[in-house]
Amino acid sequence: MMYPVRGTEGSTVLCVSKMEADLSGFNIDAPRWDQHTFLGRVKHFLNITDPRTVFVSERELDWAKVMVEKSRMGVVPPGTQVEQLLYAKKLYDSAFHPDTGEKMNVIGRMSFQLPGGMIITGFMLQFYRTMPAVIFWQWVNQSFNALVNYTNRNAASPTSVRKRRPWWAAGCPLPLWLRLTVSISP
Repeated sequence: MMYPVRGTEGSTVLCVSKMEADLSGFNIDAPRWDQHTFLGRVKHFLNITDPRTVFVSERELDWAKVMVEKSRMGVVPPGTQVEQLLYAKKLYDSAFHPDTGEKMNVIGRMSFQLPGGMIITGFMLQFYRTMPAVIFWQWVNQSFNALVNYTNRNAASPTSVRKRRPWWAAGCPLPLWLRLTVSISP
């Protein structure tokens, strides 16, 4: 019996069983969803920013990198399923930098942006009554955002610490000024 399995660019590949697929025409770097539509881009973004990928073990991330690299070379282990390659690509895209191929810091990954931002926002909302607490949590928030931006930077064009420091430092005074202005106003 033949089973349809979704291939690249919406094409369908017929399989002898659900366990085996003809991967000769499979392109791991081809977009899984149509990137010319809004819904396709949203699905792609949600796929690579899935917060569950933060909890994947280092061993599984290394497996994903090997599978993606082998697939790019056209050497896929026998018995590999399309779903396995798509999952490996999801893990690879969420954990490895697209320019350098290096494993990114867990806290700086886009998949950690949602849980990390929620935790920091919760603390910012909880500890707003004193100026030192506001300053501290604004600093934590700005540092977290700077780490995420640095981790996901365009590594093809290097930036120095001297160029990054003013933007990081400028992020804290504005919220403090707003807090003072709002607390003084009637």
